[in-house]
Amino acid sequence: MLIGAGVALLVCATFLFVASDPRRSDYLIWRWMVTFKVPVTPADDYRIVVAKSAHRLEVYRGAERVAEYQVALSSHGLGARRIWADGLTPEGSFLIASMQYESRFGPRQMLLDTSAQARADYLAQYAGAGQARLAAWENSHGALDTVWEVYDFNEAYPQAPIWNDILIHGGGAGRDWTLGCIALDDTDLLELFELLQRSSRRGLGVAVEIRP
Repeated sequence: MLIGAGVALLVCATFLFVASDPRRSDYLIWRWMVTFKVPVTPADDYRIVVAKSAHRLEVYRGAERVAEYQVALSSHGLGARRIWADGLTPEGSFLIASMQYESRFGPRQMLLDTSAQARADYLAQYAGAGQARLAAWENSHGALDTVWEVYDFNEAYPQAPIWNDILIHGGGAGRDWTLGCIALDDTDLLELFELLQRSSRRGLGVAVEIRP
């Protein structure tokens, strides 16, 4: 009986500790997703559209545009990413996989799950050799279908990595300078981060469509 009461108190204390600061719950969800390779569930309330040619990021809530920001892109040009080495900003439809409070580039960052497109590009680049590497990895680890598995795959094959690590981060939007990420001015990034946290899943699963 005393053990049961102690467990109940511990659960309540843990809940109160996490609930007192949403950052703690965000961190625990992120750790859970990374540890168990949990796929990102799409959100249905907010979405982002990035127009590379206009260097513009737009945020929509439903059909309503609620924010717009200038962005910087890859220093290697406006082409679409195809391989690790090209350092270009990709084009396509992705989901936000994590909302992170620390970054090397500004006060926040958001990681995109690019695994499906990057995997297809990998097979196009390496053909049979790429298929063999993927098959060997998946035979041991299961389907490579999340950004978390891409990190693990790249640790196993550092000489032939799948492109990844596409972020929305800060650091300035005045000129193109990134290695494929989408950069905002720091004040705009903080505003965007806070805006997306109003979504049903606090930013996770928000669709990001990157257009030419």
